[in-house]
Amino acid sequence: MSPRWIKICGVRRPLDAELAMALGATHIGCVLAADSPRRATIAEAHRLGELVAGRAQLVLVFRGATGIGIRGAAAATGASCVQPHGAGAALCAELEQHGLMVLRPYRVDGTALPVPQPPPSAQQPALFDGGDGGEGRRFPWALLGGRAPQHVFVAGGITADNVGELLSHRPFGIDVASGVESVPGSKDHGRLRALFAACAAMEPTP
Repeated sequence: MSPRWIKICGVRRPLDAELAMALGATHIGCVLAADSPRRATIAEAHRLGELVAGRAQLVLVFRGATGIGIRGAAAATGASCVQPHGAGAALCAELEQHGLMVLRPYRVDGTALPVPQPPPSAQQPALFDGGDGGEGRRFPWALLGGRAPQHVFVAGGITADNVGELLSHRPFGIDVASGVESVPGSKDHGRLRALFAACAAMEPTP
């Protein structure tokens, strides 16, 4: 079954966001982590925020950032959802207290799934990743069992060629960056179309 949420991450170019949304993306990720090859500028993130408003959820992605830095970037871009890699529970709660939706990242070590706290919901979603974000490192999807946890994105090494295997575990959401790129920060439109076609192929026959 096709996931309810599809996040295309590491987007910098408006044309990439336009195509992703036209194909069915529900979330557009814009990376502001200083050490990322996909790092966008605040101006680029602001343009994406204006473009996706009312059509998809813009998610600002950070790594090792402070609460002040995250809140400042969100205010400057108009974003209401953030994904802070390396943030502890206290920082996530602080960001939520300031009115931000926090997509809480959890690294899967390959032996067991994490137990998110608080339990994931539409208002407090979670992300399971095989690395620390943007590494393309896949964790053993068999850990997801017959139905992956609700309101959780699965990330890491997803491509059009292997997404069918992942979808057999019925993930609520998927998060793809490197698997649909030509170079970091620029999406390959053929790979984007192939990914969404592979997801659509998993829909049950009427």
